[in-house]
Amino acid sequence: MHIGHERLFPSAPRWRLRRRTLTLLAALFTLAALLMGSLRPATPLPPSALSLQNFRVTLPAVVVAGIGDDLSGITHDGEHDRLLAITNSGPEQLLVLDRQGSLLAQHALVGFKDTEDLAWLGDGLLAIVEERVQRISILPLPFEGEPLRRADARQLTLGIGLSDDNKGFEGIAYDRGRDLLYLVKEREPQRLYRVAGLRSTLQGNLQLDVQDLTAWIDDAGVSSDLSAITVEPRSGHLVLLSDESRLLFELGPQGQLLSQRSLGRGVGLQEPIPQPEGVILDDRGELFVVSEPNLFYRLAR
Repeated sequence: MHIGHERLFPSAPRWRLRRRTLTLLAALFTLAALLMGSLRPATPLPPSALSLQNFRVTLPAVVVAGIGDDLSGITHDGEHDRLLAITNSGPEQLLVLDRQGSLLAQHALVGFKDTEDLAWLGDGLLAIVEERVQRISILPLPFEGEPLRRADARQLTLGIGLSDDNKGFEGIAYDRGRDLLYLVKEREPQRLYRVAGLRSTLQGNLQLDVQDLTAWIDDAGVSSDLSAITVEPRSGHLVLLSDESRLLFELGPQGQLLSQRSLGRGVGLQEPIPQPEGVILDDRGELFVVSEPNLFYRLAR
């Protein structure tokens, strides 16, 4: 008896074939996604806020005329869009600079000793750090021609690992949006501290919280000393300056090393920056570096 071909191999309806095909494709896509996911890092690094390697020198080695020979720190006064710098000898002074490194004004620092860096706090206030005694003095910004007197300041001293060998606090920075003050100790050992609650404390509500973040520096492993620090205001990322390593490097919110930029010859500089001592990132996203004895640099992307 002849049996037709159609009866031996009955054909499935088209909708059933499509459903089976779609089910198979979905299973394959799911398997592929699982395999790809297993290859990804469990905690990927956040993107760099700055990409320091993309910064180029736009103003190299401007001599700041009319000052002593020990230009040490720099900050940005966002209320007046000007730069404030500090010297730590011969004699100690607060300097007002424009964005081209020209000297606009000078203010004597009375009663201070070994002033290494400064930070603009907002609300008309300035913080100055003295290295050996590891003291932070907070004062109002001076009017034209007025001195700043340490006797008039509110003060915070972190006498941690004090020594007489000039290896104390080298840098200070303030994150206004998060009310976080950062301090760096130069070396032997390098240290990074974070102080929370400064604004509340200045308003009379004592809420200081001091944290030792030195492990971030140790884990980065790129610097042999620390000269200065600044904060990227939107992300809160840190930019640290090393004199001996001639390096700027960026740390993320958990201390991750995100980017770095050499300050040596061959990266937009005819000569390496000699003894870079201060750094600030301003509201426009430009970096300014000062070096001893009296040189001023601007970098931008």
